[in-house]
Parts: sequence; structure tokens; C-alpha cells
Amino acid sequence: MMIAVTFAFFGCKSNSGNKAQLVANEWQLKEMTTTDGKVELPQRVPTIVLTDTNTMYGFSGCNRFFGRYSTEGNTIKLEPGGSTMMACPDLQFEDKFMKTLAVMTTYSIENKELKLTDKDRKQTLVFIPKTAEQTIGVANDAHGCNAAAGYTWSEAKKDCIRLFENGVRMNPVNDPQSTLSTFIVFSNDSTLVEVFIAGSETHPLLDRRSLPNGDYAWNVEDDDTYNVRQVNGQWIIEQRGETLYTETPESVINAVFQGGDGKTKMLYQVNVTFYPAEELAIVTLDDQTYELPQQRMASGYLYKNDQVSLMGKGQEAELTLPDGKVLKLQEKK
Repeated sequence: MMIAVTFAFFGCKSNSGNKAQLVANEWQLKEMTTTDGKVELPQRVPTIVLTDTNTMYGFSGCNRFFGRYSTEGNTIKLEPGGSTMMACPDLQFEDKFMKTLAVMTTYSIENKELKLTDKDRKQTLVFIPKTAEQTIGVANDAHGCNAAAGYTWSEAKKDCIRLFENGVRMNPVNDPQSTLSTFIVFSNDSTLVEVFIAGSETHPLLDRRSLPNGDYAWNVEDDDTYNVRQVNGQWIIEQRGETLYTETPESVINAVFQGGDGKTKMLYQVNVTFYPAEELAIVTLDDQTYELPQQRMASGYLYKNDQVSLMGKGQEAELTLPDGKVLKLQEKK
């Protein structure tokens, strides 16, 4: 579910309304205060990046989010377009952070700190520029899945997957402002579906069953906890006849490239997910994932950040890595 987040930036003695300063850093959360008081930050604190091409991306405490934003004078509008979906201990904090972010209305940048405040001046978010030393990684889990790269274990797939690539995104029908999505993941033969409920560390496995009309539903026999089926071409999750989640339509393009650096015989495989609406590409090579905002090109396409760039036209592409290595790639069909 996309949420429009509007920051109304009013004048103050410090530097406000200056887009150049907003896009100059990746901002890392230093302090968070809500109506309940100061909130203890998790070990992996949120970050946000606003690019000069009006795309944004960041980390919300467990998952990575991305989207678009626009500015006019001292006003900025942020529109998250999607996120990864991992089960972490900090999901409650993550939801609180995103909802607090949504009510911010003013900002100031002073002494290299970005301070956001709500209209009643009771809730604040204070960010500082993130340095290389502050980058925090996550080791592989018990299944060997690299959570830092957005992977989680799927019992249905018997593999490490990224939910936003392999799952069907679902959002709750009774909370249109929710910042967290639920996913359903089908086994390769579609006999099982695994339900990744937002905020839950357990992922129910449901069996496929035939319905009298010839369609299928996925559930557990003699258990009415969850029932997954299609209605009018869209997936739903229901319980005791009540629809809890509905499918969230979205447009993404997945592509797989192969190639090398021309200096060795090593063959690299690069997975790319393009998000046209958000003007963003997520590039995965080995265990590394890069979020690349789109840049304007007269011909072909270019996605880049400060360290990595992906440039291509037709089925050919060129990926430049942080160490300067350039891979010449060909899209697999």
C-alpha cells in the first residue's frame, strides 16, 4: 500500500528548505521521540536517502523501502513504493518509525543534524549523516540466507528467497495506512502456499485443495486459521469467511544478465529487478545488493548511485562495481 507522506517545511533560523542539503547525505536516525516519549533505537537503526532525481530509498529497522518524492518550496511529499519483507524482532519499532515519519511537518539542518518535527512539536526524528564506519551488516541465518541482502528462508520453495521478488504482495483490508505488507509464496508445483504475515515470525504452510467449481483453495484441513484463494483474478487471505488481506497490484520487471570482465574466464550472473514507477533498479550480484536510482538518458537506460552503475540498451548492459571492475553483460532469455 503506497502512503503519501508530506513534510511541510517552514522557515527557521537554521538551514531549512534547502534541497541541496537534503540530498547531500544518507541520513541515519540518531533520536526518535513520539507522543509516548523518547523511543529506544534498535541495533540496526533506520536510514533514508533522498536523491537529486526525486527517488528515495532507505532502511526502516528491518526492511528496506524505496519510492519517489517531490519538493515545492519548503514542502516535500514522499511516496513509498515498496519494501522488502523480512521477519525481524524490530517490526513494532519499524511500524512506529514509519508512522512517525508520516506526521513530520517541519525540518531544520543545524550542526550537521537533520531534525524533523510534527505540527504540534511533540514528535521528532533527528538524523545524522551516515559514515562508512556506521554501516552494519547481518550474518547469514541458520539456513544460510543473507538477511542483509533481503533474503529469507521459504519452506515452500526450500530455498532462500527475497519476498518482494518471489511472493505475491498482500495488504490488510482494514488498515489502508499500514506500512508493512504480507506475502504469499507458492511452491514450485503450487501444491503448497506459505503465508508470511507482517510482524509474525511463523509462516503457516497451507495445502492445495480442489473446490466443487473446479477452482483451488489453500488451507489446513480442520483448521480455519487461514484460507488462500483467488476472487475475480486477485488473491485473498481470509479467515472464517472474512477477508483479511487482498493482493496489491504492482508493476516490476525481473531480468537476469550474464557476462564477465573480459580479463578472466569467470562468468558472473547478475539479477536485476526494475521498478519503473519508482525509477529504481535493485541489482544483486553474489551476496551483494545495490539500490540504484534511475538517471535520465537520451537513449538506453542508466541506474547509478555513488558506487555502482548499470547502463544498458536492448539486451546488452554494463555494470560498474565499487572496486572499479566493469562487467559486460548480456540478458538471458
